[in-house]
Formats: sequence, C-alpha cells, structure tokens
Amino acid sequence: MKKKHKSRCANHNKNMLAGVIALISVIALTAFAQWTGSTEGTFPTGAVILKNACTSTPDLYVLVGSNDNFVYALDAVSGCAVWKFDTGGDIKAKVTTTSDAVYVGTAEGELYAINRKDGSEIWHADTGKILGSVAVRGTDVLAGDNTGIVGMYAISSGTKTVAYTGNNIKSGVVLTDSIAYFVNEYLKVGSLVALDITTLKPKWIFTAADKTQIWADPAVTTDAIYVASGRTLFKLNYNQGVAVWSFKTGKSIRTTPIVDSKGIIYFGSSDGFFYAVSKDGKQVWGFQVGAEMTGYAEVDDKYVYFGAQNNKVYALDKATGLVVWEFKTGGKIFGGVTLYEDMLYVTSADKSVYALNSATGQKIWSYATKGALYGAATVVEG
Repeated sequence: MKKKHKSRCANHNKNMLAGVIALISVIALTAFAQWTGSTEGTFPTGAVILKNACTSTPDLYVLVGSNDNFVYALDAVSGCAVWKFDTGGDIKAKVTTTSDAVYVGTAEGELYAINRKDGSEIWHADTGKILGSVAVRGTDVLAGDNTGIVGMYAISSGTKTVAYTGNNIKSGVVLTDSIAYFVNEYLKVGSLVALDITTLKPKWIFTAADKTQIWADPAVTTDAIYVASGRTLFKLNYNQGVAVWSFKTGKSIRTTPIVDSKGIIYFGSSDGFFYAVSKDGKQVWGFQVGAEMTGYAEVDDKYVYFGAQNNKVYALDKATGLVVWEFKTGGKIFGGVTLYEDMLYVTSADKSVYALNSATGQKIWSYATKGALYGAATVVEG
C-alpha cells in the first residue's frame, strides 16, 4: 500500500512539474513576442497560442466571430491568424469596427470592445443576449438585446445610457445619420423602429398589417427603407415609414435585402428562390436555389453573390439571373457574404471562413475555427 501511495505521489509531482513547465513556457513565449515583436511560428494572446500565425502585421484584416466564443483577426490576403479573443459567449452576428477597436455582442449577455491591433480587451459591459450586430455613432456604441433594451455604451468606458425600451430586440442596429433602425418583437409580431438618437424618441414604427415576424435587418438607402415581414418585402417611405409597395414570395423572407446602383433589390426567400425586384416592386427574375437563405448578398457591376443552406455560394449574372459559378463549403451558410475588391469572403457552419476569387469562385485560402460561423466577415484596413 505504501509503495502504491508513493507511486501516486510521484505521478502527482510529475504532473505538477509538467503544468509548471507549460505555464512558464507560455509566459516566456508571450514575453519573447512582446520583447521582439516576433510572431513567427506561434503567437500567444494571453494563454492562447494560434495555429497558422502571421509572421508580420497585415495591411488588410478579416474579422469573424464564431460560436466557439472567439473573435478571430486574419490576414485578408493569406489567411494567417493575427490574434483571437475569447468573449466567453456564442457570437451570432457580424462584428463592428472603428479605426482602433472591434465591437461585438454575445448570446451570453456581454458587449465587448477589443483592441483591433493586438486583440486585447478594452472593456466589456453586461447586457441581455445580443444576437445582431452593433453600431457606432460618435462616442457611443448602440446595441439591442433580448430584454428589449437598446443601449448607448460610451466608447471610452462601456457606461450605458438606455436609448429605447421595448420587448425583444432580435435584430442588429442599423445606423444612418442620426436614425437607428432595429426590430422590436412582441408575441411573435415584428415592428421596425426608426429611433432618433438625438431625441431618443421613435421617428416612426412600422408593423405589417398581417402582424408577422421580421427576421432580418432592414436595408436603408438615401430615399427608402426595405424590410421583409413574413413572406412580404416592403418598400417604406424614408420619412414616415409608410409602405410604398409590397412584393410577396412563397414563404418567409429571412434575408436582409441589398440594393444596387440601379435600384434593383436582391434577396433570398425560404421558398427556395433568390429574387431580383425592380425599384417599382416588379420581379425581374428569380433563381431557384432549392434551399433556405438567411444571409444578405453582395453586388458589383456584373454579378450578385450569396450563400445558401445547401452549403453553396453562388455568383449570378445580375442581368439574367444565370449562374456564373458556384462553390461548395462543408456546411450550411447562414451569414452574409462580404465582397472586397476582387475577393469574396464567406463564413460557414463547417467552422471555416473562406476567401474566394470573386470572378471565378476559386478558393484562395480557408481558416478553420472550432465553432460554426453564423455572422458575415468584416474586412478592414490594418
């Protein structure tokens, strides 16, 4: 018995020694990286060591949030990792950036401000569950949560001022000039609120006559707002929030519409079709995807790009609605796609972010996280 006890003690001591050595190694690596500025091989952020770490500072970043609780900063050109930050909660939406910070809310009820250069925490604030993107205006970050609160959080400290009290803010906050647009839901009836940030009073509130749910953020242009409620897309008057026209699909619309320079509106429906609708509310064409779509599209002069829950990314000719190319990922695509110059960035539930050539659909690189990706990528200059 004594011999067995001695063996257990010896193993325990070995394990303790191994743990101490591992801790010292992380501290030493961190100190070395900070002292030399080197990130070659591995780059520690806190106690995190990154795979495929960058060896220099990129000129262009791709930022994504994952349901492994981390925000990742990647080199947009090569896909190497600059840093990652643990928020401690599932991230459902696209992150928001300024010149020096990244802002993101979590399903665990936290809002974070993160240093954009090194991934260190600036501050965090307790909130309800944040499922959409946040917005930045001047000295404040605006975020809506499932307790019905739209808060204005000071950029310098995270101190909250309540801007609006509703029931359940299930969308992101879309900010144009001094008006914040967001969806308030009560008993599965969605209302689009246009909140004047200067007075903290609603400019107008739109609720569809059939009292349906609003699943996605609105699209705001200089003269109109486009929002989907139930299976209907509405064009709203910019100043009064009154419906100008409506366009019905076969099932619910869960994507944010996007409008090109000619006023054509593009969006996907749960009826399995991706639509192009004219500025007067008439169908231009419909492309049968055969799968649900929940993320917004992107457009350039020739093509419209989007992802679907059949795991595919599509590029369609804007004039005809015909397929130019398609690319298949290993999982469903829930979020929007992000176009930057000749690159298209796609997030997937297969836990990876992809960089594709927008002209051909060829994969340039991919980076695997440890969780599904639901929000679109954000691309910013370094």
